[in-house]
Amino acid sequence: MIGGAVLAIWFDVDPSGKEEVEAWYPRQHLPERLSVPGFLRGRRYAVAGDGPAFFTLYETRDGGVLSSPAYIESLNSPTDWTRRSLSAFRGMIRTAYQRLASGAADTVASHVLTVRIKPDSGRGPYVRQWLQAEAASALGGLAGVSAWGSYVSESGSTSVVTEERKIVGEVSAATPFLTLLEIGDAGVEGALREFWPTWGRKMAAETTVNLYRLMYGLAWLPGGTS
Repeated sequence: MIGGAVLAIWFDVDPSGKEEVEAWYPRQHLPERLSVPGFLRGRRYAVAGDGPAFFTLYETRDGGVLSSPAYIESLNSPTDWTRRSLSAFRGMIRTAYQRLASGAADTVASHVLTVRIKPDSGRGPYVRQWLQAEAASALGGLAGVSAWGSYVSESGSTSVVTEERKIVGEVSAATPFLTLLEIGDAGVEGALREFWPTWGRKMAAETTVNLYRLMYGLAWLPGGTS
């Protein structure tokens, strides 16, 4: 994992607009997002099992990038293609997160496990402390995990009602905490899924675990070439 913050987006697509979205995403949307200063990498995934059909992850230099004038201007200036494509989005869950901790390795694996974490009342500080200080010893030792990151939500940067937000309509906020696990072998999913309910009962937190397969991605490179 790179950067100090991420923008995590889960969503479904209306079948009538799927062809449009599939063409728009790699040809216009990802390059447009990566042209915003501070956006380091963008990736799009398809669900492998249950959960929202798609997951998009943007890694940014820091949380300020997601409320920067350049990014807000981009969100307020959708192209006609963007307007048509976003109108097909359904059930979007979208939240900005600041990084709490991550492993030393930066690996873009074939799959990512998203773990949305909602602590019980009063348990937020304990969950945060674990994710920030104890996750390294626990998550780094899980079989099949090549990289990981833990995050806390930063709702202020995604609460602005922009033109793009108006097109999409109702957008739900994700959970207060998020953990991402990069895995190269989808066969280890079962063991990883078993870890989180046990952890959740111990920490008094609800976990929502979904596996996603990498479709494609785009990264910013020094010198301005993506």
